[in-house]
Parts: sequence; C-alpha cells; structure tokens
Amino acid sequence: MLGYGAMELRGAPRGLDVTDKQADSILHAVLDAGINYIDTSIDYGVSEERIGRYIGDRRSEYYLASKCGCLVGAPPAPRGQSSPHVFTRDNIMAGVEQSLARMRTDYLDVLQFHISPSRKALEEHGALEAVLELKRTGAVRFVGMSGTLPNLPHQIAMGVFDVFQIPYSAVEREHETLITAAAKAGAGIVVRGGAAKGAPDDEKSKALWAVECAVGELVKEGRLRCTSKLFHLPVKLRDDPLPW
Repeated sequence: MLGYGAMELRGAPRGLDVTDKQADSILHAVLDAGINYIDTSIDYGVSEERIGRYIGDRRSEYYLASKCGCLVGAPPAPRGQSSPHVFTRDNIMAGVEQSLARMRTDYLDVLQFHISPSRKALEEHGALEAVLELKRTGAVRFVGMSGTLPNLPHQIAMGVFDVFQIPYSAVEREHETLITAAAKAGAGIVVRGGAAKGAPDDEKSKALWAVECAVGELVKEGRLRCTSKLFHLPVKLRDDPLPW
C-alpha cells in the first residue's frame, strides 16, 4: 500500500499556493497511480474540502484517514506555529462531523488523534471515549494515534489504538523500537516522512540526500542492480483487517 499525505493541499498561508486546478489534478493523479490511502487533517487548511470536492465521487477507490483534536473553527496558525488543539468530547464530535461533511463521506476509515496527546489529555474530558463511540456507531472504522515521543510508549500500552502513524526514515530512527513494540501489540503502522520530506532543506534531509546520491553512484557503477523508494510502509490493521 502507498499513502498520500495531503497536507500540502492546504494552500497559503501555511503552505504552498496550490490552486484548485492543481489540487484537482494532483488528487486524480494520486488515485490513477494506484495510491489508495489518503491522510489529511482538520487543520490542513482547505485539504479536506478539496478531497471531497475533487475525488468524493471516487470514494470507493481509497482509504481515508483524518485527525481529531484540532480546534474546530480556529483560524490557520501563522507559519511555523502549531494550530490549537482541544481534547474534549464536544470538540471531537464537532470535528468529525465537519470532516465528514467536507469530504462528502459518511465514514472515515481511520481517525487519528493529532499531536500525540498524553493519556491524561485523552481521558480527562472524554475525547478518547468519544472516538470509541464513533467507532461503535460506524462513523469511524479504526482508531489511530499520530504518535511521537515522549507519549508514544504510554499510548501503545493503553491497548486501544488500532493503528499508529509514526515518523520514521533512514535519518529519523528514534522511534524504531517503538514501531516494533506497536506492531507486536497488534497495531497497524503508518510511516510518516518515510522519504524525509523529499528535499535537502535541512540537516536530516541533506543526510538522506547524500545517501540517495551514493546509492545512485553504485547503480551507475553496476555495483547495485536496482533501488526503490518507499514512501509509506504497508499498513496492517487488527480485528477487522482491510485487504491491504
């Protein structure tokens, strides 16, 4: 399975100035290429609306994942700042209702908690119970966590998440043992940033770029016969597995 992260469809001011026509072309190209897992979020600008507008009529061709906890109705945060998040039952329910309407669907395949909240934040004001209720009603098929250190070990231990989205690449390996732990616990894994965002624009990406250049030289010299780039690892969800 290959996934497409739709964050950059958000447009300006937080992202690139992607036009509606470009977004339409990108989304159809994604599906036409065989990519069948699309990940987005409430706070990715107009990403959700564009998914619904341009490929809502192709809903059977892809699995759809979004996020929760983002404050519904909040204006886009300035570039370089995080959007506000509120982990309450009311905000979770309002966010999912909004996401379903935006993306012109009656269910999400995966609903993930955004920004890796603590167990206390998940439980204190009913956020986790709200998502589990949405799963029971069929509005959400699988409950996920966009997880990172330091809270990821505790989230895995809770045993309630079907899938974890975790950053991992050749130059970002700090979550490696936790990916193994989550998989052993029976959860699916979605890798975020598997190609280190694809460009040498910071130190980590420069390191990956150097690795790719070295591999390219080995190919040219005939010392390596083939290479491949993995943008998302296969996802395996427990209990009611999808045919992935």
